[in-house]
Amino acid sequence: MKQVTLSVIVPVFNGEAYIDRAMKGILSQTLHELEVIVVNDGSTDCSLQKLKKWSEQDARVILVDKENEGVSIARNLGMSKASGKYLTFLDVDDYLEPDAYERMVDSLEKSGSQAALCSFFSEYKDEIEQVLLPWKTGTVLTKKEIWEQLIPWMIKVYPEDGISTNIFGSVWRLCVSQEAWKMAGVEFDPKLHIAEDFDFCIRLYSKLEKISIIKESLYHYIRWENTTLAVYRKNQFQEGIDNQMRLKHFLEEEGKYEQLKRRFVGSYVDVCIGSLVNFARPGAPPKKQVRKELKSVVEQIATSPLQSEFSKQPLTRNQKLVLWLIKRKWVRLILLLTEIRQKRKG
Repeated sequence: MKQVTLSVIVPVFNGEAYIDRAMKGILSQTLHELEVIVVNDGSTDCSLQKLKKWSEQDARVILVDKENEGVSIARNLGMSKASGKYLTFLDVDDYLEPDAYERMVDSLEKSGSQAALCSFFSEYKDEIEQVLLPWKTGTVLTKKEIWEQLIPWMIKVYPEDGISTNIFGSVWRLCVSQEAWKMAGVEFDPKLHIAEDFDFCIRLYSKLEKISIIKESLYHYIRWENTTLAVYRKNQFQEGIDNQMRLKHFLEEEGKYEQLKRRFVGSYVDVCIGSLVNFARPGAPPKKQVRKELKSVVEQIATSPLQSEFSKQPLTRNQKLVLWLIKRKWVRLILLLTEIRQKRKG
């Protein structure tokens, strides 16, 4: 039997509508020497039956069935069973360019890097846009560049950086050597319910010496209306702040907090202001309950130890207005503004 070059980890929860496309896309890749570890995370639809058929049809498909515990535990379990020289991930509702894995592995082996990152297509209904990495194909980021460019630009981007958007910390754009992953000792944290892949990526990248870049888009990320941050989420603010404090602690442990403090505060401000829109999203509770929850959030932002740092950020006019209202704790007006913003967005 040929050595497995690549292990593809695919967590599945109620993904029956997408399984066939995902499996066909992986198994027809130009890189043939791969295994697909599909982890059925307690699906209640026909996902398990579909996955069983695929595992019977192709020996490269390894099916793991477990109770529902969330995507982080599913991914960790998949990684623990991987035998490939390299690891990568796919979300079951997304898909790939036909030569995606061959190009990523080729980039790794030619450059001697421990990981490779690619650009991706972001698709929403009939709209498709490319989200491009800011480096040329063939670029190899060194440890210095990982800490001076990649990680800072994942946290917060400023106009002087010369790039238009933060670098997404998404694991499905990543291919990493299993040796480097084990050396880094990084896993997905089951306690995180949002941005768990950002947390995984930033910790992994910090341990690597070389990361190769593929500027071309090889992955198709499908955005849905009912995703985690498209509808009301009861504890979104607290989850976001907990993530920020986890990031702060990580930067402090690495001795990089003072160097990246401005970006961290900028990210913190984005999370604070961004969480307010949650109260105007579909599925929000009645107005009385919304005002009560929003009042608590506004109080926490207004009394944040980082409050004095907010004004040092290059804020937009809208952000300045919202922070001015937060400082005065004008909850009703803040709610009105978020409702207007949500209607315009919709």
